[in-house]
Amino acid sequence: MQTLSKWVLMVISLLWVTFSHAQRVVPVPALTAYQQECSVCHFAYPPGLLPPNSWKNITDALPKHFTANVLLNSDTQNVIANWLQTNAINPEWVGTQIPPDNRITRADWWQQIHKPSKKLTAKVWKSPYVKSLANCTACHRGAPNGEYNAKTVVIPS
Repeated sequence: MQTLSKWVLMVISLLWVTFSHAQRVVPVPALTAYQQECSVCHFAYPPGLLPPNSWKNITDALPKHFTANVLLNSDTQNVIANWLQTNAINPEWVGTQIPPDNRITRADWWQQIHKPSKKLTAKVWKSPYVKSLANCTACHRGAPNGEYNAKTVVIPS
């Protein structure tokens, strides 16, 4: 009976974490340097989508940034790195797991929220409008303001 209780508690906890994160607004405090530097190549992801250690890994790896090279002066890099880590994801929401390759789309919470369904099919991800798992704004129109509420998602057809 104790094992069943632990299992039920674990399932409820996982569902709560998944559901609660899907309904969150991820604050996007303004940092001009981050917006200017990062949005040149991609959407400037809210820092609350990754844990502090992921942001540290990403900024410490500069100038190498995934498949690109990013050249920042050391002062700007330090300001951005500190801001990202300070405003990183709340571990109470999803724990302290560092996603593989420090990618938001590989985080457990992201995978749970975006698992295939009748509306969210492989065809959606291949749509010319969506193009990539990392294109948050294709479905989350409020993403630039940090809004990722599942109730306001518009999945392109």
